[in-house]
Amino acid sequence: MIQKLFKPFVYIAGLKSLLIGLLIILATSIVGYLSNTHFPDIISVKIGFTSSVWYLVVQSLLNWLSISILLYLAAIILSKSSVRMLDIFGTQALARYPYFFVAFIAFSESMREFGAYLAWTFLHSGEPVEISTFSIILAVSLIILTFLLTIWMVALMFNAFKISANLKGPKLVTSFIVAMIGAMILSSYLSIILIQNIQ
Repeated sequence: MIQKLFKPFVYIAGLKSLLIGLLIILATSIVGYLSNTHFPDIISVKIGFTSSVWYLVVQSLLNWLSISILLYLAAIILSKSSVRMLDIFGTQALARYPYFFVAFIAFSESMREFGAYLAWTFLHSGEPVEISTFSIILAVSLIILTFLLTIWMVALMFNAFKISANLKGPKLVTSFIVAMIGAMILSSYLSIILIQNIQ
């Protein structure tokens, strides 16, 4: 079970992983549209964001392409094996499936109430909000769940890269970290450009 959860790429790769991954990215975007959730870079999650469904679809695709391109470049430079572009892009698309579950979290009214409560309490922004203890516990629990799902997705991305690029040791770890940082910057920039042109 652990193997299937964190290393599904042993069983699904190539074109199959790409098609399934793209379907998941599309489904995540649609759920995010309905729950007002978006992903401004490859790992960040923002709720309470109203946008068109096309913006969220393009944003999600740009996030996937940002990390996939950088990991592919790292793989062809560092790996002694023959690296298939399809494997890198396909497994990275599939690795994003934990965020399908994250997109549902904002449907909980407790998240909105807790956000408004924090904004009023600490930033004196908005209006006074009364929130029950249960709502606070539920919101904090969902935040922790989001954090765990993010860790899960990053672990999937790492394992996908490890298998597709056939790298190990310092080369694997260093190249993945550098690519992640670069992709976070790139995807954030692309989201800003996107919002100026589609919103």
